Amino acid sequence: MNTAEFLTISAAIVPDRIAIAGPDERLDYATLQSRANRLAQAFQSMGIGRGQAVGVMAVNCVEFAEIYYAAASVGATMVPLNFRAKPEELSYMIDSTDVTALFISERYYSIYESIASSTPSVKHVISLDFERPGIESLKSLREANEDIPVWAETDDKDATLIIFTSGTTALPKGVVLSYQALTALVVNTQAPADPTVDQQVVLVSVPFFHIAGATTLMSAVFSGRRLVVLPQFDPQAWLAAVEREGATHAFVVPTMLKRIMEVDDFDKYNLSTLQLITYGAAPMPYEVVRRAVDVFAADRANVGLMNSYGQTEATGSMTTLGPDDHRLNGTPEENELKIQRLRSVGRAMTDIDVAILLPDGRQAPANEEGEICIRGDRVMRGYNKRDDDTESALHDGWLHTGDVGKIDDGGYLFITGRLKDMVIRGGENIAPAEIEQVLEDHPGVAEAAIIGVPDVEWGEVCKAIMVPVAGGDLPSEQELTEYVKSRLASYKAPAFYQWVEELPRNPMGKVLKTELRDKYGAATA
Repeated sequence: MNTAEFLTISAAIVPDRIAIAGPDERLDYATLQSRANRLAQAFQSMGIGRGQAVGVMAVNCVEFAEIYYAAASVGATMVPLNFRAKPEELSYMIDSTDVTALFISERYYSIYESIASSTPSVKHVISLDFERPGIESLKSLREANEDIPVWAETDDKDATLIIFTSGTTALPKGVVLSYQALTALVVNTQAPADPTVDQQVVLVSVPFFHIAGATTLMSAVFSGRRLVVLPQFDPQAWLAAVEREGATHAFVVPTMLKRIMEVDDFDKYNLSTLQLITYGAAPMPYEVVRRAVDVFAADRANVGLMNSYGQTEATGSMTTLGPDDHRLNGTPEENELKIQRLRSVGRAMTDIDVAILLPDGRQAPANEEGEICIRGDRVMRGYNKRDDDTESALHDGWLHTGDVGKIDDGGYLFITGRLKDMVIRGGENIAPAEIEQVLEDHPGVAEAAIIGVPDVEWGEVCKAIMVPVAGGDLPSEQELTEYVKSRLASYKAPAFYQWVEELPRNPMGKVLKTELRDKYGAATA
């Protein structure tokens, strides 16, 4: 199925409903379809079609939907670019995907000018929000073409999106996602538009260059929802948008959720329409999720919380920890089990298989650690022009995520680390995540990250990089070591401790372990 049909179906069923709302513009489904048709006609006149790439460098805006559905209509591949990337990374992204047409906002045009000579594939530069001699604008393309649908021949295996993973250790990898992968995700998780039910309103504040943003652009349109677009995340703006638009659903990363709850006048905002807040894309500190349970699941009983664990390579979410798992409304025994499982990422979604595989390829029994692997129609086609990386990630029908975890007797998945982050002490594999969770339970530690540092006797030992709780006394190293040993095997206790003001993170909130190893990788405090 060509994903362009998501819009076509909703435009036919609920043409007058608002499809997408930005700070300055609101488009109903009929208008969004008309704009996509006109732009698709422009693409055809420019010679852009099946197998060619269209890039976008801009903060979230309503034009993303127009560009994506027009590109899908002609069989082209959209490449949403991470505008926070370094110029050399952006040059690589554009050049490696052979972007033919680049849509760009004025804010990032000077960056493009600095790399234009290294991106020879770009034949058309199209402005989104500014006028400049010699540069065509999206508005002019729209006005110069007719509202006639375009139906290009495509195959389910064709690429519809290339999304780059955050390159924390090397140049980012372009994940090639097919029409089949996006269709499998959306059709298996969303109901189609229905004019007989009230419209739901989805607030998107994660960038469209991230898989969570891109898939929201698909699922919201297919289900006939109103997609409310925040150009960039701001906690006050997020709360105001929920109140103004009557948002029913939202996705946030843990850092966002923490900042939302810390807004001084949080209680003044009317969040009564909110039904579900989904969080994911980075590990959620236990302290934050417990606070969220108290703030949303208890005080605002109508708001459900859902933890979503996924990867770009799997076209988004693979497991979910649902609202009922966040509500501590059972017996003391039931609540204690729920509290334990708040550290998990929930159970596998129904349209994919999730398994823990051991190095010899066998599936691990319950509660035994191994690599988290998935299979199903949503698995990526591969990494763009990175055959070796593709071969190491995809084999025997499984996508190897590189994450280490275990599945308990109830089917709940617990992530315990990354293969590349594993600390090997005297032949014993140590998963950083379990030590980090224990340290973050200590009343004096706000955040913790574990890295391995060289050791003559053991080969490698653990070093803890920690952020202290504001206004509190720093616990001693002896106290922290005894605390960890009271919870975990003694060999897992850190040998060294380092206090810092903050942990380095990428735009989606993931701790940059490579940066920590570069800065604190010596066996000293």
